[in-house]
Amino acid sequence: MLEIRTLRPDDREILVDAFERLSPFTRYQRFLTPKPALSSSELDYLVKLDHRTRDAVIAIDEDSGHIVGVARYAIHPSAPTTADIAVTVADDWQSRGVGTMLSRVLVRRARDHGIAALTATTLHDNFRSRKLLRRLGFKAQGRDGAFVELALELVPSADRLAA
Repeated sequence: MLEIRTLRPDDREILVDAFERLSPFTRYQRFLTPKPALSSSELDYLVKLDHRTRDAVIAIDEDSGHIVGVARYAIHPSAPTTADIAVTVADDWQSRGVGTMLSRVLVRRARDHGIAALTATTLHDNFRSRKLLRRLGFKAQGRDGAFVELALELVPSADRLAA
């Protein structure tokens, strides 16, 4: 059984544990670069959220107490109605619907918080992420070397201009 809830500052230690349980390959796919550890300032950034401009939801395995998935967004500093989304699922929980479930919750929360569009960057060969994002309605916007940029409009462009 999974518990789905927002990430809180007191989740710092179980977030560290979740990160440490990820394979180097999964970390690379999430951070788009090798990532052997999280610094204290990175952890602060990841857990200290206002749940409006920066938000995250987690899936916790109720049997083990481990975080098995995280979906988050953060507003683009130069575009306050656009946020970047990232999803990470523990290796042994991948392909079981956790990423899809968390992403749907996060998209709804973003829409409820007035986010007009979501963007995502993934590695071209990260087929699982690209498939998940396509299922959510994201469309490819371009490619830069090994990276694919995708976007999902939550509010149609004409509505954004009128607002």
